[in-house]
Amino acid sequence: MARALPLQAHYDYTIQRTVGREKEIQMPLTKDEHLQDAAMLTRAVENVFRKLIRFLVGRMSLVKLQEMIRFIYVEEAENNIRVENPGKNVPLTRLALITGLDTRTLLHVKKKLALEGKVYKQQYLKDLTPESAIVEAWADQIQLIGQGSEGSSVLTYGNENSEFEKLVRSTISTRGITIHSIIHRLVATNSIEQDKSRKLLKLIVDEFSPYLSNDEANVVNAAFSAISNLISTIEYNINSPNEQKIFQRQSWTFRLKPSDQLQFRETMRQFLQGADKLARQKIRPWERDEYGADLITAGIGLYYFEDM
Repeated sequence: MARALPLQAHYDYTIQRTVGREKEIQMPLTKDEHLQDAAMLTRAVENVFRKLIRFLVGRMSLVKLQEMIRFIYVEEAENNIRVENPGKNVPLTRLALITGLDTRTLLHVKKKLALEGKVYKQQYLKDLTPESAIVEAWADQIQLIGQGSEGSSVLTYGNENSEFEKLVRSTISTRGITIHSIIHRLVATNSIEQDKSRKLLKLIVDEFSPYLSNDEANVVNAAFSAISNLISTIEYNINSPNEQKIFQRQSWTFRLKPSDQLQFRETMRQFLQGADKLARQKIRPWERDEYGADLITAGIGLYYFEDM
C-alpha cells in the first residue's frame, strides 16, 4: 500500500558533534530550492482549485467567486497581521503587500466590511447541516421515550407550539432558516415522511445521510462541510508540533486493474460502513445529553476516493 510522503522541510539539516551531544544547524534554502517549493505549492493549489471550479461552473458565477475570495482573503490577511502584532492597528501598506491589492481597493473592501460586517463567516457543522443535528436529537428523544412509542417518532408541525417546531428551536439556531425549508430537506433526504393533511412528520431513519439524497443542495452542503473540516485539520497540523498533531491519513494503491475497479469500490464501501458504525459507538459515550452553545463539534471523516 503506497503512502504519502511529507512535504520537504523549509530547511536542510546537518549534524555537528559538540561536547558529546548532537547539535542541529539550519541551512537556509537556496534560490533554486525556494523556486521548487513555490512551484510545488502552485501545482497543489491549482489541482484543488481546478476540481473546485469544475464543480462550481454553472452553479456560481466567476464574478461572485472573485468577490467572495477578495473579501475572505483581506479578512484573513488582517487576522494574520493582528496575531503577529496584537493590540496594534493593521498598516494598510502591510496589508497591500500581503494581498497584492492596491490601497484604494483595500479601502473599498474594508469600508464594505465595516458597514456589512462579516459577509462570509465561519459556521459550525450544525449550522451548515442543521438537518443532521435535528435528526440526531429526534432519534435520541425516541430512544429515551422508548422504541415502541409511536408518539415519539411522529411529531406535529405547523405552528410555534407544535412538537417539531419545539424540537427544532431546542436543537439549532433558526436564524435565517425556516421550518418549511428544514422539512423540505428532511423529506428530500428520505429522513422523514410528511402527512400534509394531518400536519404530521414521522422519522424513518436512525441517522441523517444527505449523500443519499436526490436534492443537490443537501449533497453540496454536506460535501463542502467535509472539505472545510479536512482543511481545518490540515491547517492545525501544519502549525502544530509533532506531538500535538491530530490524526490525518490516507491509504491507497497505484496498482489497481481497471477491471477490478467496481469490486474494489464495493469492498471499500463495506469496510467504511463498518468503520462508520464503530466510530459512532466510540463517540456516543463522550456526548452530552443536551445541546449547548458552549459545546464544540468534533469527529472523524470517512470517504473513498479515486484519481478522477
